[in-house]
Amino acid sequence: MRIGITYLSVSPTVDRESARQKYREFLRQVEWAGGHDFAGIWITEHHFSGYSLSASPLLLLTRAAAAASTLRIGTGILVLPLWDPVRLAADLGTLDTLSDGRLDIGIGRGYQPHEFQGFGRALDTSRERFEEAADLLVRLLEGPVDSYAGAYHCVDAPVTVLPRPVQTPRPPVWLAAVSHESMRFAVRRGFHLLGLALATPAELAQQWRTAQDLAAAENTGTEGLEYGVNRFVYCGTDPDARRAAAREVARQIQTSRALAQGAVPDGGLPPLPTRVDPADEALAAERLLAGSPDEIRKQLAELADVGVTQVNAAFEYGALPAETAHASLRLFAKEVLPL
Repeated sequence: MRIGITYLSVSPTVDRESARQKYREFLRQVEWAGGHDFAGIWITEHHFSGYSLSASPLLLLTRAAAAASTLRIGTGILVLPLWDPVRLAADLGTLDTLSDGRLDIGIGRGYQPHEFQGFGRALDTSRERFEEAADLLVRLLEGPVDSYAGAYHCVDAPVTVLPRPVQTPRPPVWLAAVSHESMRFAVRRGFHLLGLALATPAELAQQWRTAQDLAAAENTGTEGLEYGVNRFVYCGTDPDARRAAAREVARQIQTSRALAQGAVPDGGLPPLPTRVDPADEALAAERLLAGSPDEIRKQLAELADVGVTQVNAAFEYGALPAETAHASLRLFAKEVLPL
């Protein structure tokens, strides 16, 4: 099993200096992770709020690739309906070339209405936009496209996107897929799968069985198919810190839920809850990858047993104090890695 680090850190302030400081810290951690057996760095995409200061994930990954030459770099995920596939293919080809073929492309439909509104897109067309953009993007990454006419995108002249990616026929594509429809779309195209951060091992096992059944029905097989999952992590034995970690995962859940339900950030400030819901805190405590290094090794083994091949671990989330997150990260690297 490979372990990457995923960066999604709510920023309670959105002033210029806070952003500069967060990016400086991000690059310091990337450089540090490059020497400590992590497999890669994954960055999400979000817009118009401090829910995550990652509106330009490809720029951040370009810097990450230069800071740590041993790490793979991945998007976890790009909100594909917000992109022009031709422009994106050019950027991804360039990034794969600059990183000497270390790019993983994670894609998904997105879920925050205010992000779509900010780009003048309709959330209710996200599936159609996503599927069309994904198919065109793959064609552009794999070779010349003579023409393309879709409902949302068109190519009116023969194009060859340059530079060509280093990885052939293209960098790996990972799809955030939970529904039956999304899984079928993924296995038909040979995309790897990304599961939900809060799914139980039993739920992940069922999703993997579904993917295997769909692959058999489509005669595509699952050979070479990867199954990744995000996980919130607290590595340590301090019960107070563990409770704080669960509380901040719950805060992250509540913030994400509010944005999904149509909350609009106030001047870029995310709708941080003033009170953590006890039910969400209990859920977070149950689903958090947490405990001593030995306990976490056992939890990772349980994930491997249900088919997970890649875990992207989040050590910073909600308003978890930086010193708690960094201590957790360093203990994990020292005592859990390498697997």
